[in-house]
Amino acid sequence: MRFLWISVRKDWSRVRRDPFSLATSLAIPLILAVMMSLVFGRGQAAPQGRLLVADEDSSVASNLLLGAFNRDPLDKMLLVEKVAQADGHARINRGDGSALLIIPAGFQEAFLGNRPFQLQLFTNPAQTILPQIVQESLSIMVDGAFYVQRVAGDQLRVVATRNAPPDELIASVSVSINHLVTSLRRYLYPLAMDLETVVVADRSESKSFAATFLPSMIFMALLMIANSLAFDIWRERLMGTLRRLAVSPAPLGAFLAARLIFVASVFALVALVGLVASRGLAGVPVPNLPAAVMWLTFAGSALFLMMLVVAVTASTARAASVMGNLIVFPLAMIGGCFFPFEWMPAWMARIGRLTPNGWAITQFQAILSGEIDARQLAVAVAGLTVVSAVMFMVALRRLRSGFLV
Repeated sequence: MRFLWISVRKDWSRVRRDPFSLATSLAIPLILAVMMSLVFGRGQAAPQGRLLVADEDSSVASNLLLGAFNRDPLDKMLLVEKVAQADGHARINRGDGSALLIIPAGFQEAFLGNRPFQLQLFTNPAQTILPQIVQESLSIMVDGAFYVQRVAGDQLRVVATRNAPPDELIASVSVSINHLVTSLRRYLYPLAMDLETVVVADRSESKSFAATFLPSMIFMALLMIANSLAFDIWRERLMGTLRRLAVSPAPLGAFLAARLIFVASVFALVALVGLVASRGLAGVPVPNLPAAVMWLTFAGSALFLMMLVVAVTASTARAASVMGNLIVFPLAMIGGCFFPFEWMPAWMARIGRLTPNGWAITQFQAILSGEIDARQLAVAVAGLTVVSAVMFMVALRRLRSGFLV
């Protein structure tokens, strides 16, 4: 036990002599939190686009059509801007806008007269979601206009005149509308069915971009730090520490256990700094900070042991560095560290969740969302402890057998 404490002190003494190494590890989550705050902000994630409109009709009907885009929820996703047709084409061609809608002259007269008419919509090929929203919204409006014509087309055609209608025409239209309502009474009253509306509160909160990226960014930092700390075993070998340890009565197991304790404390600091910074700078909620820190500490320690096995298996320090990078970057790409699983193809996300870091990210997301309880967390930690113990024994056997030769 005394040698274990001495080994831990040795690692922290190295950090005290070279504080830049620990500062680099702590700076990674801080930089990520600042970047998420600057890039994504603290608000909720919502697409923002610009709908360019060339309204050449300038009629009541065209204003009613555009008014639909100024109502909730479209007004939160699209900013409607009226432009000239030539300017609109130039802007949409250079990608300045999500879509260009052209309403030619004669739109209102064609609608009131029930004549064929064509609206022109040009979408930005560089965008996917917002142009589709505009297209679907216009499709719904066209369907609504069709049913208005089916129900009240005759009355609309009667009043389709630029002059003020005479009193006799107004009275005639009123009688026609009354007859229309009377003919529809058997469908409208009594109702063929009763509709009971129950409002269910949505318990799921929409996540901001920063909250979506937080697990990925945190585990990207853990992978990078784990690879760096695992490579440190080669520094111990090159400095002669391991050779002196091999001829001393101190057990290699105690030395490796002390190294693991030091690494776990580093990961605990990184997790605490990263989560606090993400909550304070990027506005990402962390409901259960102790559970999140504990999970990141255990997951980071397991990743360290995995990378340590890779490092001690290599024949040279250069080979260890190359092998570590060849493993870290594919794991980060597939395992949800570069992009969240929600943004990946379904087949890739299924594979990514089976990787060590992908599985750990999935559990971490459950902790952040409050969907994991203490028993589930304990089972996950126990499973991670078993895997870590196997990795520990493999690394220890390699240290005892051929790594020092």
